[in-house]
This record gives sequence, structure tokens and C-alpha cells, in this order.
Amino acid sequence: MRPNRQGKIRMRGRTDKGSRWHQEIDLELAVTLVQEHAAVVVNRNTIRRLYSNKAFRRYILARDRHTCFFCGNYGDTIDHLLPRAKGGHTTPVNCVCACNECNQSKADRNLEDFIGDS
Repeated sequence: MRPNRQGKIRMRGRTDKGSRWHQEIDLELAVTLVQEHAAVVVNRNTIRRLYSNKAFRRYILARDRHTCFFCGNYGDTIDHLLPRAKGGHTTPVNCVCACNECNQSKADRNLEDFIGDS
């Protein structure tokens, strides 16, 4: 991938309703998204997001068999292991299925902090 003059890569995708969108993102984020199988390279300046928001949620819940990563109970929410507030991204590697109780109690804490308090 080769960033434009502003150091950005174009990312495009589709909304849940099928509309096309695009935005400019940093090269570092583009590389992370491709490495973690959340996007593919279209050309040297552009990547394409593989999932809409709803499709991504369905994928994570099915992958984890609706089982909470933290307690093993039924889960129907998605949690970021490294919270978005702390630089985490919405990628298959960083997201897991969680029950509502664990998701709410973990909030924006790092995984190590949450597990250390359990």
C-alpha cells in the first residue's frame, strides 16, 4: 500500500443497508485491518472493508458460538479486547463475544485489568 500525499489510505465499504461509503485512514490502521482480515487491498491506494457492522457482529457471534469469552455463558454482545477508547480496532482479532454482564463490567478496561479483578 502506498499512502497519498497526506499519508492516508482510502478505505471503502458498504453500510448495513448496502450504500457505499469511503474515508481516509492512516497507513498504520490500514495495515492492521488487512493483517487482521477485516479488509483487503484493492490497489496501492485503497483497501475495502470486508464486513458491514451487522455482518461483522453476526460473524463474531457465530465464530464464538454465542459463548462469552470471559465467563462461558450465553453471549450476544461484542467486546473489544483492547478497547476502542484505548486505540483498539474493530477487527476479528480484537473482538470477542461477551454476555451483557461481562461486557458492562469490563467497560473500557484492558483485558489484563479486567481479568486481574475477577
